[in-house]
Amino acid sequence: MKIFSCISNQLTSCPTRKFIRSNELRRCRQQTSRRLISASAMPVFRKQMGDDSEEEISEDELYQYTRYRCNETENLAMRYRKFRISALIDAAAKATGDCATSCVKLIKCTEGQYNKAFLMTMDNGAQILAKIPNPNAGPAFYTTASEVATRDFLRTVLDIPVPRIYAYSLDPLNPVGAEYIIEEKAEGQPLGTLWHHWRTESKADLVTQLVDLEIKLTSVSFRKHGCIYYKEDLENRGLPVQNLETASPSYNDPARQVDSVSVERYALGPLTEARLWEGERAAMKLDRGSTPLSYMAGMGINEIQWAKAYAKPKLNAYRSIETPVSPDDYISLLNRYLQVAPHLSPGPFRTSLSHPDLHLDNIFVDPDTKKITCIIDWQSASVSEPFLQHRIPRMLLPVDRRSSNGRVETMAEDFDPGEGSNETADLLSRYRNLSKLKNEPRWAAVNLHNRGLLTEPVSLLCGAWSRNDVFSFRHALIHLASRWKEIAPATTPCPIQFTEHELQLHNSELELVEGLGEVLYQLQINDLIPLGGMVPREGYEQALHVNNVVREMFVDMAQSESQKTLYSRIWPYQDRDA
Repeated sequence: MKIFSCISNQLTSCPTRKFIRSNELRRCRQQTSRRLISASAMPVFRKQMGDDSEEEISEDELYQYTRYRCNETENLAMRYRKFRISALIDAAAKATGDCATSCVKLIKCTEGQYNKAFLMTMDNGAQILAKIPNPNAGPAFYTTASEVATRDFLRTVLDIPVPRIYAYSLDPLNPVGAEYIIEEKAEGQPLGTLWHHWRTESKADLVTQLVDLEIKLTSVSFRKHGCIYYKEDLENRGLPVQNLETASPSYNDPARQVDSVSVERYALGPLTEARLWEGERAAMKLDRGSTPLSYMAGMGINEIQWAKAYAKPKLNAYRSIETPVSPDDYISLLNRYLQVAPHLSPGPFRTSLSHPDLHLDNIFVDPDTKKITCIIDWQSASVSEPFLQHRIPRMLLPVDRRSSNGRVETMAEDFDPGEGSNETADLLSRYRNLSKLKNEPRWAAVNLHNRGLLTEPVSLLCGAWSRNDVFSFRHALIHLASRWKEIAPATTPCPIQFTEHELQLHNSELELVEGLGEVLYQLQINDLIPLGGMVPREGYEQALHVNNVVREMFVDMAQSESQKTLYSRIWPYQDRDA
């Protein structure tokens, strides 16, 4: 039985060893029986603060999202997750495998956007991390199943240091009441706590380590888009299984061959990106991973399916506060996208794994040797072509080029290094030079001429109607059509056109969007309100005051009462609980 896993089954005939083992068995049985008693005794609940100090919290705060505030009802509901603490503690105690019976302290780690993480200190001194996905993380089963298998693949096939997973559950009906992952505490310290104190030479060495990490990620290539899973997990759900079809590109390591046995237990399955599963999409049969060319078209076909079934007329305050916009306008844009989609894939490129967000706190290092000890946060990591991956690790971008929710802003990677400090520019140059020298095929793919022009439409179309941002998708298509000669042979005419009326309406909208965007950008660079409007809770009241003042100033710029109403409607930071 699992409760006796701490007892060796290799007993010898030696009386002394039998006596020792007998004592150990008795002790573990006593501890196991005490587990039923201690399970009802809750540990101390604390949360990790921004300065790494701790603060005692109530049980209910474990379930809530408390790091940032913005549009309270919607954002907090998407990040609230109730579960059974006693069952999670019991699962963690069993996962340690060394006779831990209870948890004496539970720390809610600094919150990300998509998960709750808890560092548990057990009664035997062991520390273990438990992670539970928020509702906004994506499809619960696929998200958890893919992360578990991907991290195992990274450890065993690519030799990339990631925390070892002790236990996991894909069933929300388990005793915990939520999917979970229980893993070892990451070795080392988060780079974010050390980076700004390091000398430039140490930072340069870390950049070299990042390039070497990317070389490992591209050392195994695939033939399709998707996420990695265990075959067994997909088969147990009656889901289709696709073999990985891996290979080792000769440009990385000619001597290396992928061991077919080592990858046999893995499969390629659906992408877990949350926007592909939002709302009604979760129950729809959509294309969530395929060959490179059909991926570009598949995203458009998905959105047309959703729009025809579910999109309803809605107001676009940038155009009118009285007349709704028809979904037919959106579907027309999507059909035009499908006409250009075959020209947007510059391949053939084989797909590879990539980290979705390499920021400072996702990289752990040994503070003495300054070597990377662990890379965390592989949730939603997927297999894709390099030209669709991040060109530059987010940790190397200037702060004002990073979005408030941890995602790189569109086109932010194409900034001029002169915008940052001399050190930032030097580190970025080092990254570029080393990548070009040591990982040239990937570097060439992510630095394709007009890469942004090719990839922006597909990055913006999914959910554009739902998130009220058809403008950005339309703008990307208009931009693409105006520069068609730069991406297609001279003999290939642009397959899409926009009428004068469409362009006139769009340009009127563009004037408002750019004006508002400049105001919001100034709020960010002056450390008043981050882009996206999510602010630390302790700074919420001040941000709310600034928001109200600036919003009033923005509305006062209007030249008529109707324009004032419009300006008031398009202001993005509308706190619904205010």
